Amino acid sequence: MISLDKNIKITIILYTLFSLFLYNLKLPIMFDNNGNFKSFGLTPDKTIYPFWFITLMFGIFTYFILIIKNNNYL
Repeated sequence: MISLDKNIKITIILYTLFSLFLYNLKLPIMFDNNGNFKSFGLTPDKTIYPFWFITLMFGIFTYFILIIKNNNYL
């Protein structure tokens, strides 16, 4: 059986909620006019802030912040 610590459980919950919130917003920087994801790139029809990248960074930063906070490094 897989055992997850408290930090990972909180990160998964926050990541899921953030992803759902961001997906429902459908920001023009990440989505085209039809509501489809934009590709990663530098041309006008692409973006340097794709959905997967923003959610990935949010998850990583959330986990690191929880680790730092719980180990009293701040």
